Amino acid sequence: MVPTSSWSLSVINSSSRDSLVNFWLFAPEDQLETLWNSGYGEATSQLVRDLSTDFVFTSHQIEVRTSIGNFFNIHGLSHSLSPQLMIANFLLSPPGLLEINNVDSFFDTWLVSVYHKLYSSTSAASSTNDDSIGVMSPPSLDTLDFGPFPNSLHDLVNNRIHLNRLLGLANLYYIDPDDREIFSELSEIRSALSQLILNTNESDLQQLWASDFGERYWALVRSGIQAESLSESDQHLKSSVVEHLSPTNGGFGSPRSTNAFLVAMLFFLPGSMKVDDAQSKIPSWLYSNYSQIFASTQPG
Repeated sequence: MVPTSSWSLSVINSSSRDSLVNFWLFAPEDQLETLWNSGYGEATSQLVRDLSTDFVFTSHQIEVRTSIGNFFNIHGLSHSLSPQLMIANFLLSPPGLLEINNVDSFFDTWLVSVYHKLYSSTSAASSTNDDSIGVMSPPSLDTLDFGPFPNSLHDLVNNRIHLNRLLGLANLYYIDPDDREIFSELSEIRSALSQLILNTNESDLQQLWASDFGERYWALVRSGIQAESLSESDQHLKSSVVEHLSPTNGGFGSPRSTNAFLVAMLFFLPGSMKVDDAQSKIPSWLYSNYSQIFASTQPG
């Protein structure tokens, strides 16, 4: 993707924070220490020190920080991606509000030193020895029992654990689509969610999508998981909803066509699906998101 604006380490301002977060998220693992000892590390340290406990982050920055926290909660701090994710997390975590327990056990000496310089002087030392991160990250999912996936969409809407898991996995996949464990979990959730959508009364859909669940659904649609090869069962599911929406089978406006369309968007990449005369066929409460995600990215 072509960048929309340029940035420079010689001029560090509020917009530099997102640029540096993205830089560290995709920095080469074997060059992290070298990069930290350059201007990138200096600029990052400056922006971390500019943070305060009442600093106002953008919604995107909060989303990225939550995704990183969910990654740590699922994979722990020993994952190969953890060092670069942690540096990115520094830029979104004010001193005094980030505490890593037993940090010396998980990171190389140079990164441990960086952490202590930025955070130890403003946060009390932890007396525990578990693999966890302090208050800037969500509660550790390692200690939570997810329980079975809800049996209905109504139950899912009221299940904060599974709602947050869905959002976290969608964001993590968007950040690192090569992580096969994340893909496997997200794919299983997509399949289960599709069945819940198909089994829901069509008249209830608008209200359900107006809840926090709607945000999770659109995060999954935007994640890019649709680019992956499908299992036989998922391919059958995709084909069945496409068939339901075809004019020969009633198409849009037929019973449960909205259910089928919602499932279809989970299996088609933005730009790869087009609905002719969409505004007259798609319910008004869905049209805006469809237009933003699908219609605006049609291939030329």
